[in-house]
Amino acid sequence: MERKIKTLPVSEENYAETMREKVEPYLASLRKDDTFKSYDGNAIHYEMYLKDGAMGNMVVVHGFTESAEKFREMAYNFLCMDLNVFVIDNRGHGHSFRYNPEDPETVSIRHFEEYVRDLNFFLGRVVIPNGNGLPLYLYAHSMGGAIAVQHLQTWPGVFEKAIISAPMILAQSGPVSPQMTERIMNMFIAMGKGDKRVFIHKGYNPDYAFEDSHDTSRARFEYYNEKRRKNRHLQTASASNYWVREAMKVAKKNLDPKRCAGITAKVLLFQPETDKSVVSEKEDEFIAMVPDGRLVQLPNCKHEIYASVDSTVLQYLQIMEAFLFDEKD
Repeated sequence: MERKIKTLPVSEENYAETMREKVEPYLASLRKDDTFKSYDGNAIHYEMYLKDGAMGNMVVVHGFTESAEKFREMAYNFLCMDLNVFVIDNRGHGHSFRYNPEDPETVSIRHFEEYVRDLNFFLGRVVIPNGNGLPLYLYAHSMGGAIAVQHLQTWPGVFEKAIISAPMILAQSGPVSPQMTERIMNMFIAMGKGDKRVFIHKGYNPDYAFEDSHDTSRARFEYYNEKRRKNRHLQTASASNYWVREAMKVAKKNLDPKRCAGITAKVLLFQPETDKSVVSEKEDEFIAMVPDGRLVQLPNCKHEIYASVDSTVLQYLQIMEAFLFDEKD
């Protein structure tokens, strides 16, 4: 098959102008913006892009404090690969159900499995009915990577191939061990503060600096950051005590050898050269246990590889395309 991504679909040069005048209007012409009722009856928001002549269906699962809207450029990139694209707003994010709507800056859940069950309902209610029987692929970033791993382990055979980018196999917990972090969170939860913001987080900062971000492309950073300043639904920035506890607990399942051995999808794991959000060594452990797994480390990038400089993003997309369509990258 002829490679589609020969040059970068969207470059840093005149990035905002290209997004506003070309990419966003094109996406809007294809987008269905809707919600579905998940397993517990709560409304989960999604964006769907169907393209004539599509060769597959790409399901996109964003990371912690992100949104479907943050992945508009990636949706465009996948459409350029002739894929239908389905992007979910995980609960507690974007326009989806929240346990604490009075505090949209703080993400809260009860159990990590809620994300996984939402994804499975998304497949059954939205993706498969609209996917025209085409192959199912998965692209997931960070927290979304943990959701993806849990789905691949729990429901093998659904996805043919999965791309997990800087996945949260184990989240960084700073100087405190994951076990101690979990115990501290349980203490706050027992005090009735499960949905409250974890004490070390400060909430949304409209003046959040590029230099402090997970990006290496200033143009990509500033474009989405400007959207966040104008949209309260995109200002999620902190974790609740419940969320932190569950982020620590899910690592045990992510790294369970028996669960990993049961993964049937081909898995491509992208690891950024510099990542301060997740423990890279645990990504190495995880991918070594996947029957058909491959790890690619990319230079010149931080946690959010998709928001890197052009040379890195082009390499990222070309490796993905080759993986999806069985070409040599």
